[in-house]
Amino acid sequence: MTAEPTRPARRFDWGTVRLLIYFIILLSVVVWKYCPRPWTPARTIETPHYTIASTASQAQTEEVGRVVELLYNAYSNRFGTLPTFRHEHPKLKLLLYKDRREFRWVNPGLGWAEAFYRKPYCRAYFSADELNPYHWILHEAVHQLNREVAQLDLVKWLDEGTAEYFSTSRIQGGQLMPGRIDPNTYPVWWMDEIATAPDLQANLTNGSVIPLRAIISDHGGPGMNQAFNLYYLHWWTLTHFIFENPKYRESAMVLLQRGGGLEAFEQTIGPVAAVEPEWHRHVRRIKAALGGKDRNFHKTGQLPPDP
Repeated sequence: MTAEPTRPARRFDWGTVRLLIYFIILLSVVVWKYCPRPWTPARTIETPHYTIASTASQAQTEEVGRVVELLYNAYSNRFGTLPTFRHEHPKLKLLLYKDRREFRWVNPGLGWAEAFYRKPYCRAYFSADELNPYHWILHEAVHQLNREVAQLDLVKWLDEGTAEYFSTSRIQGGQLMPGRIDPNTYPVWWMDEIATAPDLQANLTNGSVIPLRAIISDHGGPGMNQAFNLYYLHWWTLTHFIFENPKYRESAMVLLQRGGGLEAFEQTIGPVAAVEPEWHRHVRRIKAALGGKDRNFHKTGQLPPDP
């Protein structure tokens, strides 16, 4: 019989081990930075339309419940006639964290976000240090209403603009007053960045106005990282313009149903080239009101009549 050749001993592959260690380290970093962490609410309250799990105080949680119900009523009054609007639905779910630190600890890797909606939860924290502690919550709650109640399928500018339209509105006399501007909300407090000159063409040249065609089509404007606040200002002011202008208010409802894209915009609101100067004038009116001495505006948030 022929003896089998002796196999050489397998050498320990340090290269493979090193790669495995690097992979484990990388995976650990990803898990630490991006994976949600355990969170146990201290209380859960229910309102007519919401279930709110919370680690904020009882009083803060009840206050948020009151405010989101004001939003729900205002939203329903404005959009309840839409054919897709669900007047009967399960209670909406909101997770309320006691502060920003806890919110970002439980939900890592959020970047700039101060609240977010990911079906079925709207997640936010109580902004106790701000004059308006609700605007981030209201913004995301509108996204939730758009998706789960009105069942709208909106392009970015109109989805964000609708959320801002309600979240920048004042609460007065036990009601949320859509379109009445609260200066203590985002992105209103960045109004100095948009339309810095009286002339539209000058603002297009200096970059403080992004062409409306780029805003509506979501193509051709500056990078989001370069003009983050400016985009939100455009989305908000354009939505405020078409919702508050009697000339466009009914057409805006049709635009919502059609999603808000460029073709739908021009067919329902009008040619972008014609609407852009009107919108720019509206932006300048808002800027003037915020920086002016009109007592009624500063008391109510209602723009003075267009001269």
